[in-house]
Amino acid sequence: MSRLHQFAQKFYADVSWQFQLARYATIGGFVTCIDLGSFALFLRARWPLLAVITASWALAVVTHFSLNKYANFRAHDRPTHHQAGTYAVVVGTTWLTTTAIVKGAVALGAPPLLGKVIAIAFNVPIGFFGHRYLTFGRGIAATLKAARRPRRSPIDTAR
Repeated sequence: MSRLHQFAQKFYADVSWQFQLARYATIGGFVTCIDLGSFALFLRARWPLLAVITASWALAVVTHFSLNKYANFRAHDRPTHHQAGTYAVVVGTTWLTTTAIVKGAVALGAPPLLGKVIAIAFNVPIGFFGHRYLTFGRGIAATLKAARRPRRSPIDTAR
């Protein structure tokens, strides 16, 4: 059985993911209002586009981390500073994709706000899985270590 198949079986066997996803989407909706609202406000203030993208994203990130840590994933197993480091890697990835998508949309003649909306939709699955399994899960190092551990075949376990 492939690792992806094992992951899918484990994921769907855990019924809490549905509630976490619903809370994640609710928090995401709230954070999106903060993100888009500040994005539009900073655009109107005629900030440079990179500053607009980064400042609105930073406000959203702080709100998102806090709400997901305490209200959604209720993750208290690892120290906050460890979670914040992992969170930085996940959101750094989403910042890079957001920047590329917004700048790409603008280069194609679309308004920056449309690029931002597209980037948010693109980043939702990356964020949910990244935060569920890495930030508020075991962390990057423990997840990589577990992935490297050799799997026992069904023949070995039958002995």
